Formats: sequence, structure tokens, C-alpha cells
Amino acid sequence: MDRVDIYKSLAAHTNEKGKFFKYLRTLPIDVVGDLMLNVPEHHEDLRRILPRMAPDEIQRNWNGSSGYDLLLQSCAFMRTLECGVNRFSGRSLDNAKILDFGCGWGRLLRLLYKFTAPENIYGCDPWDQSLQICADCGITGNLAQSDYLPENLPFPGMKFDFIYAYSVFTHLSEKAALAAVSACRKHIADDGLLIITVRPKSYWEVHPDSQNHLVVKSQMIKDHERKGFAFTPHGVGTPAQVNGEITYGDSSMTLDYIKDHWREWQVVGTEHFLQDPYQMLVFLKPK
Repeated sequence: MDRVDIYKSLAAHTNEKGKFFKYLRTLPIDVVGDLMLNVPEHHEDLRRILPRMAPDEIQRNWNGSSGYDLLLQSCAFMRTLECGVNRFSGRSLDNAKILDFGCGWGRLLRLLYKFTAPENIYGCDPWDQSLQICADCGITGNLAQSDYLPENLPFPGMKFDFIYAYSVFTHLSEKAALAAVSACRKHIADDGLLIITVRPKSYWEVHPDSQNHLVVKSQMIKDHERKGFAFTPHGVGTPAQVNGEITYGDSSMTLDYIKDHWREWQVVGTEHFLQDPYQMLVFLKPK
């Protein structure tokens, strides 16, 4: 079935959203992503249901690439996530309650339509502009603003089967990271998984000088080796500044650091994907 035929099949289900998204879950993840990249203008019925992509400029500024290049990376991450979830929990993403922690403009949220119904899809982000872009793009799901130093997640009483955070803990200060995993622990099912990405020490060798003129790469490498955690903040004035402390920047950490400091979690495995070699997936079970 080619793209034209798939659009026609989807269009036949637009009168009932439940059936529409159920049909979408029968398609491969790459097909789901491709369909949402550029919905033809003459398919107004599909454009009313499927989310629009963020402008290319936002994609490049936030993620370093846009269009198909970024879509290929996003789909690769979701396949790796799905593989790890099955391996380390024996479960599936299908029909699960899933939270995208630090959802940004929703580039991964929309790919969850492959696995579960919109009512099971949740996203949170501390930056109100992220959530506004999600709304402007027509993301269907449950979205709410979180705190930069969260004590809880903005979904009272909710327990998630899976929580993932892609390229989030690679940017958090030590204090913010600990607050985030503690908040996630309160909202994970007993048999759930938290999946994060972390950077290795080698990241500092390629860290762009233009990203933060304050960073001294040799010091970050020493911090990583000595403490297992290295962090350099982004500039003053960032919205992630809490009580004078900048909680957002660039960071790296080791598995030993996680095991020693995140006492509410157990590391059960790791995964890698070549499309983003400086992001290692870490799978954690609640203790």
C-alpha cells in the first residue's frame, strides 16, 4: 500500500476519531511519522485530525535538524525505546499509558499514536512556549506544564506504565535531575519503566564552543571522571533559572552515579542507537 492509498484509508475513518487512531496503530512507525510530516492540503479531513509539524526553524533551533533528517532520528529512537521496553520489562508500548517528560514541541508525542490511543498519551514540559507550540500544531493528548524543580508531576493521581525523557537529563543540573526522577517515581506503576538518555564523557570532546562560552571542556571531563556527573549552565536569563540557580545547560553522567544517587530506582539495562551516538538510553525500574 503506497502513501496515497494509506491517506485514502485514513480518510475513510475521519468521522470517528477512535477508529481513525486505531487504524493508525496498524501502520509501521516510520509510515506513521511519514504521514504526519506533510499531509496534502487537499486532505482537509486528515489535516483536522493529524498534528502539523513545527516550523523548520523551530525544529533546527531545538533539535539541530528538521524534516526527514529529524524524523529518521525520532523514529529510530522510538524503535529503540520499544525494543528496550520489551526486553527489560517483558511488556509492550501497545495500549499503555505513556508520559513524554520534557515533550518540547511534540516531535515524539505524535509518534506515540503508533502505540496507544490519544487518551493514554501524556506530555509535560516546564516551558510554556513548548506547550503552546504543541497546541498550535494540534497535538492530541494530555498536556500540562511541569516545574523546573518538580516535587510532583502535573497529573494528580496518575500512574504511568512508561515514562521516557529523551534529551532531557542531558541538560539538567544535578539538583534538577534528582528532583525530576523523584517526581517521576511518584507517578510510575509498580511494574513500569522510566527511560532516560544520558551523555557519556566523550560528549565534551564535541561540545560546541558556541553553545556556552563559559564551559571549560577539560573541567567537565574531570568532573565526569571524579563525580560521575558534569554540568555547565546556559546563560543568565534562561527561563530555567530558579531562585538564582540555573537548572538547564549541558550535562553528562555515568551509570555508577545513577546507581549511587538515585536510590529509588534500579538500572536494568541500556540501549544505543547510531542516529544519536551521544545519547545512551538507560532503563530504570522503581524500587
